[in-house]
Amino acid sequence: MSQPVDARGISVVIPVRNAASTLAEQLDALAAAESPSGGFEVIIADNGSTDDTVTIAESFATQIPVRIIDAGAAPGSNYARNCGIAAARYGRILLCDGDDQVDTRWLTAMCRAFDGGYELVAGPIDYERLNPPHVRRWRGADRASTGIIMNFLESGHGANLGFSKDLWKRLSGFDEAFEFGGPDIEFCWRAQLSGTALETVPDAVVHYRLRPSLSKLYKQSRAYGAAEAHLYKKFAASGLARRPTRAPFLEAWWMLTRFPFAIDPGRRGAWVRRAGQQVGRLEGSVRYNVLWW
Repeated sequence: MSQPVDARGISVVIPVRNAASTLAEQLDALAAAESPSGGFEVIIADNGSTDDTVTIAESFATQIPVRIIDAGAAPGSNYARNCGIAAARYGRILLCDGDDQVDTRWLTAMCRAFDGGYELVAGPIDYERLNPPHVRRWRGADRASTGIIMNFLESGHGANLGFSKDLWKRLSGFDEAFEFGGPDIEFCWRAQLSGTALETVPDAVVHYRLRPSLSKLYKQSRAYGAAEAHLYKKFAASGLARRPTRAPFLEAWWMLTRFPFAIDPGRRGAWVRRAGQQVGRLEGSVRYNVLWW
């Protein structure tokens, strides 16, 4: 395995599968971004694309240092992330996705945080640039950042996360069992339990693309709910507490009393997202053989 060229350099890893419709926008954003003093590379970890994803990535080779890694041997973004990180030439890793856009100062802001001695860093995700108003209303906010998840520990978002390659090695990489949701949370939690603090970098912004339809929002929310059960199974012994017994009844009451949200097109997404998450929690309880509702 090749050694990092420069300890200050950045390897940007983008796991992708059939991202042809959006990948060029992300690569354009990286080409326009301020470059860190140690240099950077972009690694496209292709997880079995059947569209023009690879061709589009190759077309940027004259604009930015981009490499395509075949990560198609097993399904899942975590497998693709691990393949890309393993191939990274630099010792500082940044993750983003192929359907978002990094801000102009993203690379340099993250680099400054690494220079400050932090091994695990995360920035906010902004919803305004890439999403119409009604889709943002479904989310109920225009931006999200790091925060406490499930009343346990902090986490960043996998679309805007950075860490040293040494930390990734110490943690034995991303847990590829988390195929359906929660991989970023699982990684951040393991890092913190091992003694590595998570540092928030407020000016390292990624413009994030939300799910544009109710069906896709519902599918994503179900995956998130099931991932909670998976996280509980893995971290209960570390202190993650079970949801209160009354929790599903409170969720049912919320959905019943807020049913007009499902009728009003401008607010329907909030109801669908909440319903999908609760269905996912019940599915996750069965899938992972835990009581998490």
